[in-house]
Amino acid sequence: PKPTNLNESTNMMNYSRAWPTTNGMPAGLPHVQVPVPQGMHSNPNQNVQNVQNVQNVQNVQNVQNLNQSCQPVICQPVQPWPRQNKESQPFNALDMNEVTTAVESLYADELKPYGRILRKRLAEKAETMGYANLDVDIKRLKSVCDTCPWIFVQAEEGGDWSALLQNRPLHNAFVDVYSPQDSYPLKMWQAAEDYFESLDDAHMVLPGGRYSCAQALVSRGLDFLHKRSLGQVCHIVQLAISQKKLLGYLNGAVVPYKRSQSMIKERCAEKQRPCTNTTRSSSDLADWDKVKTGLREILVSLSPGTSTIPLSNVKRLFRSRYHTELSETALGHSKLSELLQDPKLKDICHVRLQGHGYVVGPAGPLGPVGPTPNAQQNQHGQHGQ
Repeated sequence: PKPTNLNESTNMMNYSRAWPTTNGMPAGLPHVQVPVPQGMHSNPNQNVQNVQNVQNVQNVQNVQNLNQSCQPVICQPVQPWPRQNKESQPFNALDMNEVTTAVESLYADELKPYGRILRKRLAEKAETMGYANLDVDIKRLKSVCDTCPWIFVQAEEGGDWSALLQNRPLHNAFVDVYSPQDSYPLKMWQAAEDYFESLDDAHMVLPGGRYSCAQALVSRGLDFLHKRSLGQVCHIVQLAISQKKLLGYLNGAVVPYKRSQSMIKERCAEKQRPCTNTTRSSSDLADWDKVKTGLREILVSLSPGTSTIPLSNVKRLFRSRYHTELSETALGHSKLSELLQDPKLKDICHVRLQGHGYVVGPAGPLGPVGPTPNAQQNQHGQHGQ
């Protein structure tokens, strides 16, 4: 409807000026042309000139008084629709953007985005948003990576897989945390040794996993790890355990080597005695003959299509099949992997790294299996009778 008088027209013009927008109307609303009486201008000062051309001086005075008395209409801004803030939404670890961000962060840490590491990184992100102990389904995670156009899923050893970014160079992109090559300066290792030896009981225990242990060390802001990527720190932890004897394991946790079970096992190996109290007598321990026979039988009896067994299963198989304790320290070795690589077993088995763990396989075609350790023990018993 058209305005009925000049006061209403001026109010409408002032109403439009109350909105801080370029077109004089609220953002998001359609532009509406404000009707102005014929001969009037949207600027009140210009109205005076227009009135002089059509009315007498008295009318001009009335318009001026009217403009002075008019006050802008104070309008309440229109409340916008609530913004879709992802921080206020439930965290979706399998969202394609979240997965991509996690992959990018692993690239920045020089860690190859293996499926299991990517899963951990997403759980870490969820925890920072208040979703503790989020369990990311590894199969669904791989499915998301398979469908993402900018991620290439690559099969890895041991049934694992990695999520790599398309068109991103792989050369020197990641640190090989399993590499035995030590390229770090001697000064860094000396500082690391001093630090680990200085730890008291309250600070000596670190998480058992290499990845988690490296994160804990980085969080401590140690000078000798300054400017090292998380991938490099993972490699340093690996070397500190496997070569430098600066760290070891105790009840599943990583501790300074002098406090670890690793050092105890080394001392037991020097004396060639078992390191545990699980054995009841020396007759329960596997000697070299029992080790050779048992390993040969285990490897020959592998199911079709299976060429190796996890190193961690070897002791369990000796207990369950032969009721015999396989003690590496009683045979002069501090590690089971070193025992199985002893020259005495070179014709029977080999040990190699596969994926993220060690496996044991036959060294070559194995001949007929001789008497099992149990059979040997029974034969000795019969001769004794």
